[in-house]
Amino acid sequence: MVRLRQAGVVHEDHSFYNAAMQAFGSDRVRPGETSQQLLLSRLPKGWTPRAPKTLTSAEFPGTAVLWEGAYFQVLEATPLPQGGVQYLLEPWPDHHAIRVSDRYDAESETARVAAWREQVTREKRRKSASILSVLTGHLPESVQEHLGRELGVSPPRMTMASAFGTYLITAGLVFWIGEGIIKQTPRPAWASAMVLWLGLESTIRFFPAWISGTSMGSPVGIMSYITWYVVLGRSRGALSPFSQEKGRSIKVSEATPEQAELDAFTMREPLATLLPRADQERIAARYPYDYRHNASIVAGIILVSSLLGVISSAHTGAKIPLLVAIALSIEQIWRLIVFRSHPAGSVLGFLVRPFIRKLLI
Repeated sequence: MVRLRQAGVVHEDHSFYNAAMQAFGSDRVRPGETSQQLLLSRLPKGWTPRAPKTLTSAEFPGTAVLWEGAYFQVLEATPLPQGGVQYLLEPWPDHHAIRVSDRYDAESETARVAAWREQVTREKRRKSASILSVLTGHLPESVQEHLGRELGVSPPRMTMASAFGTYLITAGLVFWIGEGIIKQTPRPAWASAMVLWLGLESTIRFFPAWISGTSMGSPVGIMSYITWYVVLGRSRGALSPFSQEKGRSIKVSEATPEQAELDAFTMREPLATLLPRADQERIAARYPYDYRHNASIVAGIILVSSLLGVISSAHTGAKIPLLVAIALSIEQIWRLIVFRSHPAGSVLGFLVRPFIRKLLI
């Protein structure tokens, strides 16, 4: 016995046939036991199977599916080894009220396939944007925010990835200059200028993105995008590099002394992870400090830089820089292990102490 809908009226039909129903798209269907139907779908439909009654919970009906004018209940949804889902449906029982319903027909399946294809395309674009973050993070802020909304990527992470790539270039120039000093083969002046410029520019972009989640493009990326927009992008309907996110023009009142102090702590929190354990505990007693938020990231950045120093020093034969780089690498590995139980300082703590002295007072 099933419920049929004809001319907007739901009534009972006791002559329901036990033959297979019509499948749509790439689905396949065959009759099961009594009046049940087995529907094999290449794509998941989001239908919820019935939750049987237990000693502690009542029975919860599955999704009600309107199929050829009759309501069916989803009993089981079994993932198939080769991909896809097998749904077991039976005519809707009279004693259950319909809570969640869906339709199964040619129109709904066409829409479902279109939504799935759109999701696959979106996911491919998201992965591509994530992989290319080292480049897309140089684009103007408004463009990064637009990519974040459209593709589901994080604009601050794109900025940090691009800044980290610039850091690697800067580190390579530093080692190249150092090699020239050791071998007494002076490097051109532009190399030192590039180190200062790239290091400063990357730092200005990296830390706001890391601490406050603010994306920021680089001068080279912004100018390149503006040039492309003027030449080709405008005619193709691309986003203007001069557009502004909604709400950015709203004036913000001056922060209270308490909020200003908290903001100062937030800006310096990553540096605090390099202090001795006792100092970190003192900071945690006054501020909402948790070393687990930033300690591993800071240690990872130092570790990568130290390993690059090991490779460069071993290549050039510089013994003292090699020993320093090895010591820093070993220390960061030790700190990453210790972070599982408690905070751990670094020998570099004395370098950051002047910047966060106020947090210890």
